[in-house]
Amino acid sequence: MVSRRERRLWLLSLLSLPALLAGNYAIGAWRNVEDYVRRSELRVHDDIAGQAYAGAVWTLAQARLIGDGREAKITFPGQMRLVIVRLAAKAEDEIGDSWTQCRLTLTDPGGHRWLPLNFILSGNISRDLDPQATPVDGCDAVSRQPPAKGADTLIEEKFVVPADAVPSLSVQLSFASTRPDALSLPLGLK
Repeated sequence: MVSRRERRLWLLSLLSLPALLAGNYAIGAWRNVEDYVRRSELRVHDDIAGQAYAGAVWTLAQARLIGDGREAKITFPGQMRLVIVRLAAKAEDEIGDSWTQCRLTLTDPGGHRWLPLNFILSGNISRDLDPQATPVDGCDAVSRQPPAKGADTLIEEKFVVPADAVPSLSVQLSFASTRPDALSLPLGLK
């Protein structure tokens, strides 16, 4: 036979179950929000070329448009274009691990975002465009071996974008250590 005390404990545990479940969902939601903020670029700093960001001074070294027949006599089907973006950085501080999870994207004022081509395709394109030149590393490769204090580095990424988006594109850069802040530089392509 079950004692009165055991019944009360069983009833109390049964009644506390909804509160425990609600608390579990609240903690999970809070962690998801924190993770979203860590991964999202919510505050974009426009056109701050020459100012420090993530321990380095960033400038747009080069932006090339390929696929309209003007450069390299290559044309792309379906009104698509290849955009090659090169950013230069001069490390002002010791970078260490602050450049992990490097994210370099192209964005337009309408909120569209284009991710870079994968590193294998990017390297193949670099060799096809100039077989004599050494390909420049992308964002991920540079983030694994960032420059020492006072040293310079280049980051190059390639994107395939619609031709009508090209005039309004900006390059957006962020790292895990800087998010939700991101750096945005206009490309100025026509």
